Amino acid sequence: LYILIPNKNIARISIMSEENEKKLKKNNKATLRASTKIINLLVLVAVLIGLGWVVRSYYNIGNNNYTNAAQVEAFINPINTRVSAYITDIRFIEHQKVAKGDTLLILDDREIQTQVQQAEAAYTAALASKKVVENSVKTVSNNINTADANLAASKARLLNVEQNYNRYATLVKEGAVTMQQFDQIKAEFDAQKAQYQALVTSRNTTSLSITETQSRIEMNDADIMRAKSALDMARLNLSYTAILAPHDGIMGRRSVNIGQLLSPGQQVATIVDNKNQWITANYREKQMEYVQIGELATIKVDALGGKVFEGKVTAISGATGARYAAIPVDNSTGNFVKVQQRIPVRIELTQNNDSKEVNMMRAGMNVEVTLK
Repeated sequence: LYILIPNKNIARISIMSEENEKKLKKNNKATLRASTKIINLLVLVAVLIGLGWVVRSYYNIGNNNYTNAAQVEAFINPINTRVSAYITDIRFIEHQKVAKGDTLLILDDREIQTQVQQAEAAYTAALASKKVVENSVKTVSNNINTADANLAASKARLLNVEQNYNRYATLVKEGAVTMQQFDQIKAEFDAQKAQYQALVTSRNTTSLSITETQSRIEMNDADIMRAKSALDMARLNLSYTAILAPHDGIMGRRSVNIGQLLSPGQQVATIVDNKNQWITANYREKQMEYVQIGELATIKVDALGGKVFEGKVTAISGATGARYAAIPVDNSTGNFVKVQQRIPVRIELTQNNDSKEVNMMRAGMNVEVTLK
């Protein structure tokens, strides 16, 4: 080139090559910038899609089989006293596990012991009264036997006197006896007849006495039953001075102290039945078409490190949760705002769960339920 081309041409060619190189570099930078934008846009779209999937999966958006408005339920039973007495001993602490029949409280039973003794005395008196009446019946029965004997003797004498009277009546007509003798026999006959009638009346009176005395036995039986019932009630009240755990469970809060006077029906504590637990899941109205009795569900318990249990839908509430409120919402005033209601669904734990893990669940724990 130095030989064939003049120096001016050499300079021109070198300038043109530099310009082309700059243009090439500029085009390469623009192409790189465009490809970077495309890559960044694709990455951003992928990140947004992944983030959306994560958010939807985490919050279960659009999953009609899922609800986190669910809690563990169990029976919380109040323990009440049945008699009025002072507390002498308390044998439990709050949140203590107890078994059925364990003694929780001891009440002062001295007054009730007195009531038991009075009831026993009344019962013994009723039994003694019946024996007295039974002896009276025996006595009256003996009297009626005596009356029957006297009546038989009087009747024999009356027959004899009657025969004499008839005989003297015939003799007086024939003039064989005097009228004085006849009047004497007649008077004797009338007296004997009157005596016989008196014995008959006395015998009837004695018979009525037996009936009356026997009826008193039935009254005594009623008195005995009444006294026996009073005695049983007094003994039952005595047994109430020891308040026992009605079933296995965990004690709740204690609301009494030693020396406190209790009234019948007063609550002294609560006990949670941890052997009978279930889940109440509150599904929205639009989710109810997917809820069927007998359907299985997975239950995730937050307080147990996300442990998963298996449950089964056993019942669906007949009303929404708002209808069970103390003051249900009434839209008759015209101030209507449509709010999607929730329907309580009962889900019971199946036998496929570990009983030890189930016993770790407590009433009121939040859970997440997903229908299978």
